[in-house]
Amino acid sequence: MKKRFWILAALLALSLLAAATAAAVCTAQDRVPEEEPPAAEAGGYILTAAEGTIGLYRDGELILRTDVPLAGLRETDRVQVEAGIRLETFEEALMLLEDFGA
Repeated sequence: MKKRFWILAALLALSLLAAATAAAVCTAQDRVPEEEPPAAEAGGYILTAAEGTIGLYRDGELILRTDVPLAGLRETDRVQVEAGIRLETFEEALMLLEDFGA
């Protein structure tokens, strides 16, 4: 009788562990990192003007607007930003924004 009890208890514990693991995996797959927007697979990112400041767009949607005014940029930088600067990764965009003083 004791042996049967321990076997059932072990099976119950394994079942609970399996359920908890499955729930954790499902939750981890649904989570998006807060510090970085998901990268566009084909289009990448575009750094361009957004209402007088620098904005970062992905798939035509504004995902980040800075407080850096276009008027405060050097003329060559301003012209490039107004034309739109295409970037492959979010990290590249952050480095360029840092260069612009964002």
